[in-house]
Amino acid sequence: MSNSDKLIFIFLSFIGGICIASYFFSFPLISFLLSLILIIFKKRWLGVCLIFFSLGMFLFQVEINKINYNPLISLNEKEVILTGIISGEVKKGIDKTQIIVDVIEEDKLIGKALIYADKYSSYKYRDKISIEGLARVPQKLEKFDYQGYLAKSGVVITFSYPKMEIIERKVFSNYFQKIKYSIYEFKNNSAQRIKDILPPQLSPILEAMILGNDFMMSKELKADLSKSGLSHVIAISGSHIVLFSAMIFWLLIVLGFWRKQALVVSIIFTFFYVFLVGMIASALRAGIMMALLFLAEIFDRKAFNLKTLVIAGFFMLLFNPLLLKYDLGFQLSFLAVGGIILMGPVFNHLLSFIKWKYLREIIAVTLSAQIFTLPILISSFGYFSIISIITNIIVLPVTPLLMALGILVPFIPIPFLISIPCTILLWYLMIIVQLGAQTPFSILNVQIPIIFLLLSYLPLIFLSYKNKKKDLEFLGQ
Repeated sequence: MSNSDKLIFIFLSFIGGICIASYFFSFPLISFLLSLILIIFKKRWLGVCLIFFSLGMFLFQVEINKINYNPLISLNEKEVILTGIISGEVKKGIDKTQIIVDVIEEDKLIGKALIYADKYSSYKYRDKISIEGLARVPQKLEKFDYQGYLAKSGVVITFSYPKMEIIERKVFSNYFQKIKYSIYEFKNNSAQRIKDILPPQLSPILEAMILGNDFMMSKELKADLSKSGLSHVIAISGSHIVLFSAMIFWLLIVLGFWRKQALVVSIIFTFFYVFLVGMIASALRAGIMMALLFLAEIFDRKAFNLKTLVIAGFFMLLFNPLLLKYDLGFQLSFLAVGGIILMGPVFNHLLSFIKWKYLREIIAVTLSAQIFTLPILISSFGYFSIISIITNIIVLPVTPLLMALGILVPFIPIPFLISIPCTILLWYLMIIVQLGAQTPFSILNVQIPIIFLLLSYLPLIFLSYKNKKKDLEFLGQ
């Protein structure tokens, strides 16, 4: 077994520990003691894997305890006055503003609070504010674990339209916070540019696609996207990051950069864009994968497939173990890419009767991604779009061009030059969304126990392994 294979096994052990602790039970101390016994009895490799398995369980438990035993929990359903500093992007939606605040007491951070404020609020990142209102600990809402969803961001309590006052502007503790402030300002300016050049019914779509501002879309539009099976086209995904990285790389080549210099600079700009769109799971995963692929080329090494996916997952969960259970975007992102890697070639072969290669690859990618994400979607929402495959095939050929034009908007001195093609493509997308949403019986409601949904992956994995056996030894080496 090569060193790279051993490293992948270690990463998988760590991820497995988080998975077991997330959905079943956690016994990190017992597991760690067992690993020491294995090492003593010269089962060193198995012992090392078990150590990382224990570490995964331990880190998950640590993050959960930070929420469950936070002192802010005791403020539930109480009228309080707190002081805090806005610690993330201020998200202005069509009906309200969402603000995450670091609650401080005697200059010490004691937890995070999510505040729902008026949509006309003028608060900004790193504003120090006072908060007066009713504190609530988030609760589970039917099938949606709202508490867990907020826990992955460290949020302990929420406020709905409290009384707030600004104590001090731009409270920076380090240079990195100043950089974040500048990036948020750039994002706000870019969003305003999009609003200026596009009709009001279309600008929220491009904002969501390019900047991750999906909170500017109406509930009706989001519902139509879901019914037509095109929600993922609007949401920031790996394809956005790949396209952005490729555009930056080739632009640097045209400007005269050496290839390896262009690769290094592209990595920097890629993570800038990942941060710009809010470091959502799909974008962060794609950013890490692109960085690994660029680094592999810099050091003249072979780029990996599933190995790269495992490494990206490891680093994301190392910094936030709660993503695996509480972030649906994280789950869908990795399943979609895993499906494309495993089943894409299978469908490409089965569809060999389609002679137009580009169309065949689009259908193969769409089918493989949707089949692998379907069980999780059914489990989470209880329904799926029957016509999603058709709408995706119709829309996907034009989305790269739309994304490329949208990404250029913040950087072109005269953005009106690309407003016409953007408008045409967005209207085309809107027509497909509306037709798909209005199609009778486009949604099929399904209630299936989660265990059966998980078991449905077994034949998919077996089929992909059978057809790519050599490539999967080990994980696409």
